[in-house]
Amino acid sequence: MFSAKGYNHAHLWLGAKGTEEMRMKKIVDKISSPRTIFLAGVVVIIVACFVTYIPAIRGGFIWEDVLYVTVNPMLTAPHGLYLIWFSSVQQLDSLGLFPTCRLVYTTFWIEHHLWGFNPMGYHAVNVAIHITNALLLWLVLRRMSIPGAWFVSAVFALHPVQVESVAWITELKNTLMMFFALLTVLCWMKSEFDDKLSRKALLFYASSLLLYALALLGKSTACTLPLAFILILWFKHVPLTAKRLLLIVPFLTMGIGTGLYTMRWQISSQGMGIINLGLSPAAKLIIAGRALWFYLWKLFWPVNLTFSYPRWHVDPTSIWQYAWPVSFVIAIFLCGLWRKRIGRAPLAALLFFALTLFPMLGFFYIFTFIFSFVADHYQYAACIGPIALVAAVGVALFGRSGKNVKLVIISMAGILLLILGTLTYQQCKAYKNSDTIWADTLKKNPSSWLAHGSIGVSLCAQGEYLKALYHFEEGIKFSSYMKAIYPSKYALSYHNAGSALLKLGRLNEAVVYYQKSLDIWEYSADVHIMLGGVLARQGNTVMAKVHILRALEITKERNDSFSQIFRMSKDQLVEELQKELKLLEEQKRDITSSQKAQELPIK
Repeated sequence: MFSAKGYNHAHLWLGAKGTEEMRMKKIVDKISSPRTIFLAGVVVIIVACFVTYIPAIRGGFIWEDVLYVTVNPMLTAPHGLYLIWFSSVQQLDSLGLFPTCRLVYTTFWIEHHLWGFNPMGYHAVNVAIHITNALLLWLVLRRMSIPGAWFVSAVFALHPVQVESVAWITELKNTLMMFFALLTVLCWMKSEFDDKLSRKALLFYASSLLLYALALLGKSTACTLPLAFILILWFKHVPLTAKRLLLIVPFLTMGIGTGLYTMRWQISSQGMGIINLGLSPAAKLIIAGRALWFYLWKLFWPVNLTFSYPRWHVDPTSIWQYAWPVSFVIAIFLCGLWRKRIGRAPLAALLFFALTLFPMLGFFYIFTFIFSFVADHYQYAACIGPIALVAAVGVALFGRSGKNVKLVIISMAGILLLILGTLTYQQCKAYKNSDTIWADTLKKNPSSWLAHGSIGVSLCAQGEYLKALYHFEEGIKFSSYMKAIYPSKYALSYHNAGSALLKLGRLNEAVVYYQKSLDIWEYSADVHIMLGGVLARQGNTVMAKVHILRALEITKERNDSFSQIFRMSKDQLVEELQKELKLLEEQKRDITSSQKAQELPIK
């Protein structure tokens, strides 16, 4: 028989054990609560993305960052903010800036007033916006009840194809546009899925219109977003009533208007000369089809990603090249045909992917097509479709699997994120500075005349003129097709080579290269000035004067008010050229006087 004392001890022990179990149950319930899981998901994305992009945050300025930030006079002018929003298209064009990205320049203006030209601040902001975009994407996908929404957002945050948009300061255009586009979608869904169309819903609708305007001011490629609205309604089995379509019309109007404005500006803004890509409708179709498969391939096999990919040879007379667009159309057709069997997700994902990429597929004029038909930053938003589709398939398999298989799927998902993060970390290292980005490009694309030319300019700045000359001549070799589509750009390669030869003291060869440059594109005041200077050094004042006079004529006629090469305003350059003409006249008189003195008879 138990004693009363023993009974009391056992009772106390059992009571304590029960209390401990209840306490542990409360802790487990708290940890496994939706709010805790959500916060844990947020923290994982933030930390993982930040760590992955540390090399980018430590990076410097590259390529167009110079135009957008370091030499952008609107960032340093006392009334810079006014210039950003009220400068004419021609004024922005003369600076090499897009007139449709004024929100981006405003952001740069704010950043400049916070940390000057310290690149770390600009990089940190871009990374922060990218992380925010991943979290907003998670909210959008959750709102749409997309399976594996967190995983989609994590892949979006860590995928290496996003590095070009995040590590390149200029592509704040992409991240900022995406930020406002996702907010637009969230507000639109709040209003759209409110059947009563209450005052609150109207407020969300008005907010979505304002946010969409900001997205378009970030980058005009947001023009396709209203089509995504229609796709969302179809995917969610929401009837496409006249009322719903009518509410989308303002978005369509804004998007189409901005798209047409951008296209018109791209065509009219010819920079140094007339650009004629010479692409027939058949060639554009081939490029579009191949680009779609290229982006999908890089999304699923992100190896050898580079800043500038090789420019494909497109031959509309070659039947096999039509396999690219035809096969993609067939894929969409089959997804539509089998949608009752496999669901609407595959068709919705492919359509979102293609429609979001549509402005960058080549049906419209794109400046970057002079050196490549594809670029990683073009699929910053479009990649969401295929990623979401794969995640949905994975979730479906997970739901049908046993315990052991589920552990394998979870492990594979974790390993995939780790691999993507590692690849992104390594890719970010290429964006350390201009030298590293062009060296990486040349390693993966040896025929990149853009990389050769940029490396040549960098070597000239370091005084390595002989090495620079090699890269300029390689650039000339690989950019021969440019003579037909963009002669002024092709002529610039000869100009650069001539300048390297001039620095090496090889004046006769420099004259030959400068003359070749003018044979290709005669309307370059800069080359006329350089050639005139060399001829003057050689004592050929007559021809030197001819070229300086021609440079003066071109300078007076040019639209831009600033010379990027000589770093002076149009008026200053005209003044300097007039001084040079006076010096040449004096030099000519001195030579003539000397010749006459030599002709006098000796007494």
